[in-house]
Amino acid sequence: MIRFIIVLSYFIQFSFSDTIVINNDFEKTLYKSTKKVFSTPENLSIKSVQKKEFSNTKKSNFAKTPNYIWTKFNLVNNTNRNKELFFRNLRPGIDYIDVYIIKNKKVLDSFFLGDLIPYNEKRVLSRKSIFNFNFEKNSSYEIYIKYQSIGAVTNQWEIFTPHNFFRVETIESMIWGIIYGIFISLMIYNSILYFMTKNSAFLFYVLSTLFSGLYLLTLNGVIYQLDLGINLYLVTISTWYFAYLYIIFILLFIVKFFNERKNSRLYRLVRSLILFQIFSLSLLSIGFYDNTYHYTTSRIDTFALLSFLFIFLISIFEFKKEKNYSLYFLIGQAIYIVCFNYYTLEVIGIIESYQYSWIILPIGLLLEVIFISLALNAKMNMVENEKVEIEQQLLEQSRFTNAGRTISYIIHQIKRPISQLGSQINLIEATSMLDKKNLPSTVEETLPKIKTTLEYINEVNHSVDTLFLNPNGKESFSLSKQLNVLISLLSDYLLKHNIEVKKEFEDIEIKTYKGSLSNVIMVILENAIYELKNLDKQRFIKISTKTISGLIYIEIEDSGNGVDCVETIFSSSYSTKLHQGSGVGLSLAKIITEKKLEGKILAINTSLGAKFILKLPIK
Repeated sequence: MIRFIIVLSYFIQFSFSDTIVINNDFEKTLYKSTKKVFSTPENLSIKSVQKKEFSNTKKSNFAKTPNYIWTKFNLVNNTNRNKELFFRNLRPGIDYIDVYIIKNKKVLDSFFLGDLIPYNEKRVLSRKSIFNFNFEKNSSYEIYIKYQSIGAVTNQWEIFTPHNFFRVETIESMIWGIIYGIFISLMIYNSILYFMTKNSAFLFYVLSTLFSGLYLLTLNGVIYQLDLGINLYLVTISTWYFAYLYIIFILLFIVKFFNERKNSRLYRLVRSLILFQIFSLSLLSIGFYDNTYHYTTSRIDTFALLSFLFIFLISIFEFKKEKNYSLYFLIGQAIYIVCFNYYTLEVIGIIESYQYSWIILPIGLLLEVIFISLALNAKMNMVENEKVEIEQQLLEQSRFTNAGRTISYIIHQIKRPISQLGSQINLIEATSMLDKKNLPSTVEETLPKIKTTLEYINEVNHSVDTLFLNPNGKESFSLSKQLNVLISLLSDYLLKHNIEVKKEFEDIEIKTYKGSLSNVIMVILENAIYELKNLDKQRFIKISTKTISGLIYIEIEDSGNGVDCVETIFSSSYSTKLHQGSGVGLSLAKIITEKKLEGKILAINTSLGAKFILKLPIK
């Protein structure tokens, strides 16, 4: 009978108020019943607030306001033993939360929580605001809570037994560890790709991932959980800075990722969006350091939603260009814009908070950075395939170019022998017609000359096998003999421009692609002749061969003026011939040396001029 009266009295007392009843089976709950709310611009004491009238509202998520928001609810321990409970506010990022536990109109205990409370004053170090209290058996309590924050406020609290509290905290810490482990792995991987490729798209991706990760850390209270010795108000301010820097770098990433030209519409749009982010951040900074303006300037943060909308529209526009790698970017942005917009609307107090909504933004951002990383890799693979195709086309083109060049050299070389051969034949014909008596002696004297001339023509024509034909397999040949053949093909040009060739050859037998090696050496010799022909100084080309540690070194040095930029001489855009050259000669020589001959080629400046060094395996 007595128990019935107690329960009835509890029912009467709390029938028109917010009441949480704790029974023997209680493990975990979320306080989400009708709220009692009181808002005031004054910082009232708890005694003054107890006398105020609270209004009923079903809303538990309040938009940012300079006012103090007070809420209250009742708690009944309806068990026969004392019950220790942990209370955790649903949202991290609330600046100040004062909690007062009252029994029989007297304050039993008070807790001062929130992100801006110094670490040494926090009873429980966590990313959210937490307090615990031991509630006596069969007792009722009133709990008053005061909120003050430059952001939105939620009045939802999770309530746990000690066992469940530590279990949930551990699981959530593991989830955050996994999320940031993936973040850090992606950042390291793409940083390595940036240093390998020097493509700034990877750098902007890493920076956008870094600031998005920092934004998550501050927004979800993880940084507040760590005693880093940083001013806590600056940590709160940095949340906005991290968000806007993330947007700026993702916009810069878009420009580089899609290779937009400076005069394109997309480039101009992205530039305007970046300028808008900088302006927004500057305007917000006024409110950060002068609270009288904060609640006016902070309203601009909702425009960040428009930036993400534009980014999503850009991803659709690029996908329509049939760039396959842009599909990953589009998927990532579609996921993120849904998660970001939902979470932003919750954070600024427009929609209600839910118990597990904290995980929405981290998952959205994690999926976004994963899909962007996939997009980068897809583009890199596409570029690499295109590069291989271009190199193959260049190699094929070099064969035809080399063929035409070789034929030109051969024709130039055999002009004089053919002329001599015609003169010798004319001599025999004239002797036969006019001086038959001396015909035998003339034939005897002329035939050896004709034979010598024909042998020379045959030797020159044999060079077609050396340069024009490019066998698929390797062959063994004498390196010095092959170099002499190449020099002989250029002998007329060397003689015409008064260029001396100095030779220091070792007797080396090499096994490689003869045509490819000849092509590389011819490119270097032709460049040397071009550089020397107009110089008013001693002109010579020094060619030497030697073996060192199982490698063959072919060094070609000229007495020219050297190379202006050794670092870029093998670039496809480098040319010293102004409008007379394409710049692909030395670039092609590098490709052939590294891809076909499995060697290395480098250029250096010496006291004499420029020197090209070929390092090749003997076999």
